[in-house]
Amino acid sequence: MHQADSVDCISSTDSGAVYGKPGLSLLVVETPLCRAVIAEQGAQLLEFQARGREPLLWLSPEAKFEPGRAVRGGIPLCLPWFGIHRQDPGKPKHGLVRNRPWLLDSARALASGEVELRFVYRHPGDELFAAPFECAVTMRLGRELQLQMHLKHGGAEVTEYSWAWHTYFPVADIGAIEVHGLEATDYLDNTRGLARATQRGPLDFPGEVDRIYLHAPAHQRIAERCPINASSDNCHTVIAWNPGAELAAGLDDVGAHFREYVCVEHGNAFDNSWQLEAGESARAALLLSR
Repeated sequence: MHQADSVDCISSTDSGAVYGKPGLSLLVVETPLCRAVIAEQGAQLLEFQARGREPLLWLSPEAKFEPGRAVRGGIPLCLPWFGIHRQDPGKPKHGLVRNRPWLLDSARALASGEVELRFVYRHPGDELFAAPFECAVTMRLGRELQLQMHLKHGGAEVTEYSWAWHTYFPVADIGAIEVHGLEATDYLDNTRGLARATQRGPLDFPGEVDRIYLHAPAHQRIAERCPINASSDNCHTVIAWNPGAELAAGLDDVGAHFREYVCVEHGNAFDNSWQLEAGESARAALLLSR
């Protein structure tokens, strides 16, 4: 029996049944409060929608559901490094956990009507990342989406971990939105060789935007027809990204759909990366709603 089968509102299925593209095992959560779809690969939320509200996450119509390949959309977790590995650019972008199977450690229905799922990934240490670690992600699904991450470093030496919840949010038109809550925050501009700059006013997206905001505030708001709110705890980096038309044309799982989403990601990267001692743990949380 699957770990989730004892909770009536959770069903086990696959990407062939849900999206017509076989390849990945999925869980579907259906409650009076919300609907969610989760890939066991990467413990990746693909869809979340509170009843009577707009969808909270964007999943590309061109998404691929292939073992070992990241799915374009939802909330992949980038860990144990974010972006290009700075010491070895030949390693996979955004770490390794988003492309590997996770264990559903527990699933329970709460008295509040919410559902709580806890996924665990145990890394023994390998050629990609030498240090062993254990990561647990807890999702609480209700009228809002609550995520918690607990990372325990199992190595004997101090090790750097950089990471982010790579959130894809749906928007009516990327050229017509603003992101509030990053004003006066310093950032690294990845379209200009990580040049440092400071955000002036709300963030908009006239073309490609790829910025890493350091020591960022905990609250952001995506202003559009149906606003999206994000509040984090112990996430000191916010990454804002949309590829724009030119870069998107070369992404086979985005293409012309680039106008439909914005990434406003929370985590700890670059200057805010975690330096964990032997046996040390760290935690973070994220609350999303619209």
